[in-house]
Amino acid sequence: MNSKWLNRVLLWVLAFSAMLSLLSITWRGRPINLKLEEVEAQTPIGPGEFPSYGEKEIAGQVINLPKIRVLKEQDIIAPVTDPKRRVTDPVLLKELSRQGIDKDYVELFGDYAPASLGKEHSPYAQFYQDRKSGKRFMVTQGLPMVTADGLPIVAGWERVGNKFVAKNNLFKGTVDGNNVELVVKNDQPDGRKKNDKLNFHAQLFLNGVENPPAGGPTLLAVDPVNPNYQNNVLEWDYGIAKRRLRLIEGSVLGSWVFPQNPNGDVRIVYNQAGDYRLKLGRYAAGPDEERVSVSVFAAAQYPFEIGDSATYYPNAHPETTSVDGWVRSFSGGPGVSWTTIRNGTGLVADDTAAFNFYSVGMQGDELGGTSYDFMWRSIVLWDTSALPDGASVSAATASVYGYNKTDDTVPLNPDINIYTSTPGSNTALLASDWSQIGTTAKSTAITYSNFSTTNYNNFVLNDLTTISLTSISKFGFRNANYDVANSAPSFSAGGYAAGFTFYFSEQGTGYQPKLVVTYTLPSTFDALLLGGD
Repeated sequence: MNSKWLNRVLLWVLAFSAMLSLLSITWRGRPINLKLEEVEAQTPIGPGEFPSYGEKEIAGQVINLPKIRVLKEQDIIAPVTDPKRRVTDPVLLKELSRQGIDKDYVELFGDYAPASLGKEHSPYAQFYQDRKSGKRFMVTQGLPMVTADGLPIVAGWERVGNKFVAKNNLFKGTVDGNNVELVVKNDQPDGRKKNDKLNFHAQLFLNGVENPPAGGPTLLAVDPVNPNYQNNVLEWDYGIAKRRLRLIEGSVLGSWVFPQNPNGDVRIVYNQAGDYRLKLGRYAAGPDEERVSVSVFAAAQYPFEIGDSATYYPNAHPETTSVDGWVRSFSGGPGVSWTTIRNGTGLVADDTAAFNFYSVGMQGDELGGTSYDFMWRSIVLWDTSALPDGASVSAATASVYGYNKTDDTVPLNPDINIYTSTPGSNTALLASDWSQIGTTAKSTAITYSNFSTTNYNNFVLNDLTTISLTSISKFGFRNANYDVANSAPSFSAGGYAAGFTFYFSEQGTGYQPKLVVTYTLPSTFDALLLGGD
């Protein structure tokens, strides 16, 4: 029995020696190699101690165990020197600072990539790792940054002969004069198929009389909405309005910009043909027209915009997409009670605008007192399906870039907080989603005075079960001290407005909502490397 036991021990030692000399070992999530070599003094391994080296007597037999050099932390950890792998994302940098992690040791290990490559690959997210602690970070946002075949998306137009052609994106786009063709490059979650086409040419009418464009489009050198883009906007001059066709990652965003009141009723006809249609905005009058009355223009703030869009996704799976935008409850006329405006059904939703009058807020009626006209809430979904199975999430921070805030006349000091949401779709918002935002706070509310209109506002989540490892993490934003608290503010006569505006993904790179998830993975053989002073 002793001989049999000894043989087993020797086999184990030989196998383990071979493994140590040939295989990489994971230490704090980083692959390294143990080295078998002579050392002057035996070094204790620490927790889960491995048998010491040298001649040892086992069951009456003397055997020679391998000599192991236990690596010190400074032997295997160095700052990140490759500029392409260093952290530059401002949201992640702030989160690293919050957690007390040295940014110089955090490296990018997973850039934007097709989800088909598996976990820790996403067209919406980048993945980083702290070389010291082994913590990993997913930074996800709503813009797809690569195509289905993994090529980087380039949001822009280029002239080819007498036409303009879209650069590499999730669609093919061609503009010839006033005629536009958009072709789907891969199957979509809404049922559109690869090579489906849409053709349209827009017409603008004022009081029933057409206002044709003055010639073909002009390619603008800098995006008037977001200076981080160049050569991505075509503009037509229709006299009373400018027509723009703006490209960002995964989207064609159309707009009609009225610099001043046209003093009449406006009708827009798109003359669409093909396999699918544009998504028209709040003034849609059927699938192919938009109409804005003279009364709307009279009450509008200028410049005034009317929007249309076409959105495309890297793959057809609805659980690996995202959407963001606002929903609004509206009195529909004279002001209504607090209970009606807060608990009623939503009347308007928009998931195509870069920003809105408010993302979160409320507006009192001109009668003052407790009569209300509007209330706003917002919904933001992030694709977190690329998080690894078995990942242990230790922190998550949601961030939105502020644009504006208002607290008129008699200060109400509104605040804003984040909650879970359950919209009816992962790719589009509906007015009925108004009631699909929770009331349990998932962070500490940001006060009116602390809400930034020139940077990201960060909500550190207090409930990490809201982060999905397999699908979409769904959130919403509401006013906390009035809306969620169900505490009706009293407005002064003449109307009142209080709220916050932040950018949605349609604003584009540099301003889109982001989610940073901190997580760790189970590691192997950690006990072998905990010592070595």
